[in-house]
Amino acid sequence: MARTLIIGNEIVVPTTFGAASSLAQATVLRVVNVSGSSATIGVSTMVGAATTSFITIPSGTVEYIEKKPNDVVYGTGTSRAAKVGYTG
Repeated sequence: MARTLIIGNEIVVPTTFGAASSLAQATVLRVVNVSGSSATIGVSTMVGAATTSFITIPSGTVEYIEKKPNDVVYGTGTSRAAKVGYTG
C-alpha cells in the first residue's frame, strides 16, 4: 500500500492562469476540493500559457495529479494543493 509523503505546505490553488504555480516544482500534487461544488484544475506548461489540460474534481474529494516540475496549476472554486511524494 502506497503512503503519501508530505513535502510542501498546502496552499490555496490560484484561480487565474496569470497566477498559476508549480508548487515548488512539484511532480506530484495532492489536491482537495473544499469549495462545496465541483472545481476545475488546469495544468499548463507555463504561467499564462494558452494550452492547458483540465480535470474536474467533485466537492469534498481528493485527487493526486502527476505533472512535470515546471508545469503550473490553477483552478476554479476553492481547492487546496500540496507537494507530495509516495512511499512504500
